[in-house]
Formats: sequence, structure tokens, C-alpha cells
Amino acid sequence: MEQDQSLKMERWTTAFASYGWEQMQDKLNQQIVGKKEAIRLACLTMLAGGHLLIEDVPGVGKTLLARSLAQIADSSFRRIQMTPDMMPADITGSMVLHPSTGELRYSEGPLQAHVVLVDELNRASSRTQAALLEAMEEHAVTVDGVTRPLPQPFMVIATQNPFVFEGTYRLPEAELDRFMIKLSIGYPEVHAEADMLVREQSKGEGGRIPRPVLTTAEWGLLIARRRSIHVDAVLCRYISELVRATRQHEHVELGASPRGSVALMQAAQAQALLSGRSYVIPEDIKELAVHVLSHRLVLRSSPHMSPEQVIREVVHQTAVPSFSKEARSLQEGRSQAPEASPYSQQQAGTGSLDRAWPSASAPSRLANDASEAKPNPTEADIVDSGPEWSSGRSRTRRSKEGSSWFRGLFR
Repeated sequence: MEQDQSLKMERWTTAFASYGWEQMQDKLNQQIVGKKEAIRLACLTMLAGGHLLIEDVPGVGKTLLARSLAQIADSSFRRIQMTPDMMPADITGSMVLHPSTGELRYSEGPLQAHVVLVDELNRASSRTQAALLEAMEEHAVTVDGVTRPLPQPFMVIATQNPFVFEGTYRLPEAELDRFMIKLSIGYPEVHAEADMLVREQSKGEGGRIPRPVLTTAEWGLLIARRRSIHVDAVLCRYISELVRATRQHEHVELGASPRGSVALMQAAQAQALLSGRSYVIPEDIKELAVHVLSHRLVLRSSPHMSPEQVIREVVHQTAVPSFSKEARSLQEGRSQAPEASPYSQQQAGTGSLDRAWPSASAPSRLANDASEAKPNPTEADIVDSGPEWSSGRSRTRRSKEGSSWFRGLFR
């Protein structure tokens, strides 16, 4: 019985992730016009449970993207505007004297939120930047010797302007390494900017606030589902080979760390889940390698190479598991259990990466079963917090628990 419930949860969360992704993309595209790739990477980072670094010039929508992500997930949001005189206690919180009792009490800092925007991170001193390290890695802050957990899920979205150097500090490698993905939004195309101006005229006084697509509890459940996406041992080896190649490259002084390997695997799992698959394929890793690994590299002096070029070269030169019709047919008929994956069947006496893999277009039986089982859930199944599958519109009512839609799966 428990196994059936677990399988049902797996099917529904996979289907909901694909559906929720489409809804999130549509909502964010209404807010930030013409930047689908940046929106895709931001949503992927959110689902993977990672942190996002946006490096770009002012006015391209960095703050708007961060705020919209929090609103779409119906989550708490706080913004920290970094300045050179800011102290660590200004972001972690501090102990303050209560006037009536004379006792020291903890006063929460702005990190106590699900989504935290750290604007112009490179304007803060190295000491203040270091205060973020524990929060980003441990999801907790230590004040006066007491460690306090942060809300879960927890995501930091930091921004920096690459063209301003006066009054800024270089981001240390330890901090850069804690960001799963680094992206640049860039200026919009002419037609997209014109469309933005037309939409701006129709906005109300407070602007258009995107309606929530999922609750905070559902966001957390999808992160948990992402962790169960199967990554075969040979793909783990492939990721390790890619990362090791960055350390051995002739133009690289400091290559990607083991944390980078973990981040690449987690991002690939999130992309597989958003694609309706219960397994990772090589294309997931190849497509995300530049976004996940490039900001972790420190290059030797070379005017002809950039970190992005190094990663592309490494991906091109590293052997990739190959495809075959046999593996594709096996994948189409695979069971839901990761152990039954066709590419987890080791070739006798070989550890080579030259293996056969299903293509990205090969249907996932898990995703198909989810759609066949109940393509149009009833109102009782959806309850208050879930999406309205039949109409494609998100619901605005929220239950106190936030996960009533998922509770309906087990009725």
C-alpha cells in the first residue's frame, strides 16, 4: 500500500512539475518580455533548490525577476540593498535589548524569507559577503553562538553590475561556488522592448502582480521529487570527467570544485523533471554545463579564452554516452523503479562511457502514466491550492497548510 502511494505521488509530482513549469514560464514571460532562456534557467534553479547569480547592467529586470519568482511560488520575499558600510548583523539579525524586560532577544534579519534578493552583492564588504556563506550552504544563520534555521525552501538571488568597479568588492571564489547558476538577462530585442512599452501603458498604479501558480509547500515537495530523479552511475562518471577536465585545462588556474559536480547533477535532475522525465540524459548535462560551471573557474592570463569557452571546449572534447535504438526501446518500456533503468545495466567487464542512451524525445512511461491516469482531476482532487488543470488557469485561494492539492492525491 505504501509503495502504491509512493508511486502515485511520483507520477503526480512529475506531471505537476511539467504543468507548473509551463504556468510559471507563461506568468514570468508576461512580466519580463523576450527573455525566455533567462526565465527557464531561473525556474530551473528554483526547482533544483539552488541559488542564482544574475550579472547584468541596471534596468534589465533583475529585481523584477526575483520578485516575480517569489510571488509565483506564493512565498515570502525580502530584498537586501548592499552598501559598503553594511555589517553582517544587518542581514543575519542581531540580539537586541527588550525595553520592558531588559532581556536580550533575537531580532530577525532580512535573510528570514523563502526568496531573498541581494541587490548589488559586490558593493558589500568581504566581511558582510562572508555572512552569506553559512546561509547559502547550511540554510541557517548563527547569531551570538546560536544557530537558527532559515525558512524552507530557501533561495538567494544575487545581482551585480559587471561594469561598475568604484566602490565594489570582488566576489570570493567560496561565494561564487555556492551559486548553482550564473546568468545574464541582457537587453531585449527591439520588438520585445516595444511590446514592453505597450504593456506598460495598460498597467495599473501598482503594476501587474503575477498570481501564484503553486504554494510554498508544493515548491518544497517538487524539490523533494527532484532529488528522486534517477542519475545513472555512468552519468555521474561523465559529470566527474567534465569537472576534472576543467581542472586540467591549460588556461585554467582553478577548476570547478566537487560542489560544482553536485550542482550540475542537481540542475540536470531539475531539467529532467521539468521535461516530464524520471531520469537524466546526457543532453541535460551538456546543455547546463556552461551555466553551472563557468563562474567557478579562475583563468590564467589569456586574452583569447573566457570561462564559457573553456567549458564549451571541455564538453566538446569529453566522450559522451552514445544512443542506440535498442536503448531507446528499452527506455520506453522501463518500469518506474530506477533499478530497472536500461542504462543501469552494466556492460560486463567495462567501465567505458561509450554507452547507449534514450533520446530526449523518448517518452517517459512515468509521465505518460500520470497523464493517462487522470488527465483532468476533479475539484476534490485539486482542492484550493493546486492548479486548475482543465482550464490552464492558476487558482488564487490558498489553504493554511499550503499543500492541500497534494493531500488530495491520496484520497
